[in-house]
Amino acid sequence: MLWGELMLYKKPRHYFAIGCVSLIILAFSVTARADGFYADVHGGAGITWNEGTRVSSEEAPFSLNAHTNYDVGWLAGASAGYNWDWWNQGFATEFEFTFRQNHVDRIATSTPLTLGGDLHSYDMMLNQYYRFKNPTPFVPYIGGGIGESSVALNNTRPIGVGDKAPFSGTDAVFAYQGIAGVAYPIAPHLTIATEYRYFATLRPGFDQTVDGRNVKISPSYAANNILLRMVYTF
Repeated sequence: MLWGELMLYKKPRHYFAIGCVSLIILAFSVTARADGFYADVHGGAGITWNEGTRVSSEEAPFSLNAHTNYDVGWLAGASAGYNWDWWNQGFATEFEFTFRQNHVDRIATSTPLTLGGDLHSYDMMLNQYYRFKNPTPFVPYIGGGIGESSVALNNTRPIGVGDKAPFSGTDAVFAYQGIAGVAYPIAPHLTIATEYRYFATLRPGFDQTVDGRNVKISPSYAANNILLRMVYTF
């Protein structure tokens, strides 16, 4: 009980820290020549490969190197940020929230250990962009971000054992991403962009009692994301 209360106390501190850093960077950016605030909505597909997964138990003890097979997933989210010029260079700083979800086919070594379920995440990121200015209406850009991801595993069922209660739970972990895209204005104040993001986190961990033993699975979580963004500049 005490541990659960401690974790509930720590998670808001993570969010508060991310918010403070966002405000500091935005405040600094306003000292440069500002282009203005913007907001976007975005969505797309999340493609994950057969990610490595660690299966362990402190009671046995044992540790297995397995892999997780995911289906192609989806993501949707929104962002708010600030475009600004510094030494006549195009920069932007933004705070992003995105929901991601992938169905889990199985976790396996040479044979399946679990079947089914889904892995989803609630991601809060602080991103920084650099836009390549040019005389055409097409604006390529690159960027990156760091933040926190609350990763949830739902209804992943162990097989071949007596106790078949599914693995489920949530773990908050550090997240990071790399970004590249191209934007094109389609109306006053409105821009459309296509974008690639590589998104990854540190390994989350999920515990369950399996056949009388406490077993922990720790899947790697990384995805190649293809997005479409609609950006409104104020």
